[in-house]
Amino acid sequence: MHYFVTQNGIEFTVEGVLARLRAEGMRITKGRRSILEVLFHSRSPLSLNEIQEKAGKLSTEKPDYATVFRLMTLLEQLHLAHKVNLQKSCSYYELTDPSKHHDHLVCRDCGQVRVLELPCPAVETERLIAERYGYTKITHSLEFFGRCPECTAQHRASNPQADSAQAYYGSPLELDRRR
Repeated sequence: MHYFVTQNGIEFTVEGVLARLRAEGMRITKGRRSILEVLFHSRSPLSLNEIQEKAGKLSTEKPDYATVFRLMTLLEQLHLAHKVNLQKSCSYYELTDPSKHHDHLVCRDCGQVRVLELPCPAVETERLIAERYGYTKITHSLEFFGRCPECTAQHRASNPQADSAQAYYGSPLELDRRR
């Protein structure tokens, strides 16, 4: 089995993270195991409610909300998970996979989140920050916001007079305010 080792020296698999949680004195329940399985199989960030619901479908023991919250807080403290800013009313989380970095593309209309399969544009900036300011272990979270193709098509269908540039970037007045 191919796996990666985190900065904490643990195998980045469900079993590796469970071993780390045991080392922290945490009892491993079916609910906690199912939470980790949900996180490892997720293709996008999840809210605490989404984690709870999906974990409940994997296990006979549905974890309660407090369990999900406490486990996500501990995973953050251990640098095994992190919050993702999706500009929504609740927090979203994903695992901090040492083998890859995720930037996100978020639709402002429907809320769909896509993981970008592109080289991260901030890697060079992190290096420059380290050189110029002396920081180490620099990380970042990068989210792009826009309108997905499906919502763009719906918007155009309901507003056929809209200029294509205006449909993508907003009105000329909005563009001037952004400059």
